[in-house]
Amino acid sequence: MSTKKVGGLMGDIERDLLADKPLDALLRKLILLGGNAGSPELRAWASQELRGYDNDADLPSYRTVNAPLQIDGAVPGGIIQHQTISSMDLPDFARDEIDELVHLRMGVGEIHSMVEQHKGDKLVKLQPPGAALLVSYMNGTQQMNGHITALYWSVSTIAVEGVLSQIRTRLAELIAELRSGTPQGQALPTPEQAANAVNVVINGRGNRVSIAQAANGSSVTTQPEAEEGKRFWTTARLIGAGIVGLATIIGTILAVLQFRF
Repeated sequence: MSTKKVGGLMGDIERDLLADKPLDALLRKLILLGGNAGSPELRAWASQELRGYDNDADLPSYRTVNAPLQIDGAVPGGIIQHQTISSMDLPDFARDEIDELVHLRMGVGEIHSMVEQHKGDKLVKLQPPGAALLVSYMNGTQQMNGHITALYWSVSTIAVEGVLSQIRTRLAELIAELRSGTPQGQALPTPEQAANAVNVVINGRGNRVSIAQAANGSSVTTQPEAEEGKRFWTTARLIGAGIVGLATIIGTILAVLQFRF
């Protein structure tokens, strides 16, 4: 394996993290680190965070935020702005695609620009996919009592800043995992060590690895996931999903009954 001076790119990224350097610069250095270490996983994650995630790419959970659906328009009584609606107010064919969850697929530079541009009002208007066609359809079918001019999510800049903070935290965790799994004196992680770090920090899989320096050399220890905790969380999640599903069914039935009577 090629060697570099002690610290190298990992050391540079560590210092830049502590100095609170711009996130896009940190991610570019991670791409270089991934190239030097022969790790497509490091390069892919950093590149997606910089360029943005394609529509068919798996989006990390930390890039999803909650935000109300809102409309602007004209009603018989006047003009409305920032009128919150439910996804149930949308045509039935759109309800499975559009709800109160916003998936931020754009690159970190665009996300940062959104925060800067909306520091004053603290809100960012983001249109759902196909919003213009959906508005046209709703107006044509008189879906709402009036004329809709815009349909959008009203996203708090605090939530958007939280996504940037999460990305920075993941980057710090990645470097810490790489440092923990790389023996002292070895400037770069192996491709296997880098792949495991991405799996642990980004994908939530694999085992944490730490290198213990002993008098007679290095020893490697792994920390597997706690199976009991894993089973408990899976069970709790299933129960929670069942409760939510039951509540949704009951709410729908009540809505239909109220409409009829």
